[in-house]
Amino acid sequence: MKTLFLIFFIGLSNLLYSQSDLYKTILSQDSLLFQVGFNTCDIGQFERLLSEQFEFFHDKGGISDKTKFLYDLRNGLCKSPGTYQSRRELIPGSAQVFPLYENGKLYGAIQYGEHRFYETIEGNPERFASTAKFTHVWILENGIWKLNKGLSYDHQAE
Repeated sequence: MKTLFLIFFIGLSNLLYSQSDLYKTILSQDSLLFQVGFNTCDIGQFERLLSEQFEFFHDKGGISDKTKFLYDLRNGLCKSPGTYQSRRELIPGSAQVFPLYENGKLYGAIQYGEHRFYETIEGNPERFASTAKFTHVWILENGIWKLNKGLSYDHQAE
């Protein structure tokens, strides 16, 4: 009985450790996507992180593939940094990460969370814009985490 308990405990410890590592990895990718990419309008960061098969579903802006998404960033949100700037903040404690396996091998992760958006317009003080929920599907492509699907929904201007 003790041996069975020990095997179960070691297996559970490994699972929790790997889920913890996965959580940290995906949150790191989230930070690169938003802290570096979105908050500073670093389009190159998006280009590196998005899968070629990337699809984005937005409850206010419709569906985009990678080409349209990058075009919209360049010609919308990031067109006039001195005139308009948006900033995203992950709501602490809202992030959840769920591993995706195929035949016992990790191939991706689902990330769920909630975030707040703030905006600065023409040098005025930053102000709250909205909250939203998001779900991301991250896929390992040749050992590199890429964002494959993005869903942004339930936008609320509180």
